[in-house]
Parts: sequence; C-alpha cells; structure tokens
Amino acid sequence: MTTKQIREKMEIGDFILASKLLGISPENARIRFLRKKEDVIEVLEAIIVNREMFIRNYRNSSDNNKVEPN
Repeated sequence: MTTKQIREKMEIGDFILASKLLGISPENARIRFLRKKEDVIEVLEAIIVNREMFIRNYRNSSDNNKVEPN
C-alpha cells in the first residue's frame, strides 16, 4: 500500500494506535509517516488492513445472526 493510499484510508486515532504499537509519541508517528519511515508505514498499513477485515467479518457475522420476523 502506498503512502497516498494509507493517507486516504486513515481514520481518527490511527496515529495514536501506531504510536502505542511502536512505543513513540503520536506526533513522532505522524512526523515519521511524513518522512516515509518504513516502521510507521508498516504499522499503519496493518492497522488499516485489520480494521477493514474486522468490519467485513463483523458485518458478515451479524448478517447471519439476524432473526427474521415471522
């Protein structure tokens, strides 16, 4: 995933979560992303991919668990 694609898919809190995973401040994570440092790019990509997968799986499972009215 390119930095442009990551930027387009980022949501509020992604730098905070990335900073917790890397043990750095959110501001440092943001600056490292702007400088295209590989560690932050990998973490943000993982956050985005996992979020998308979680949402897709949750929606699929909740669709299967819905009770139809009689």
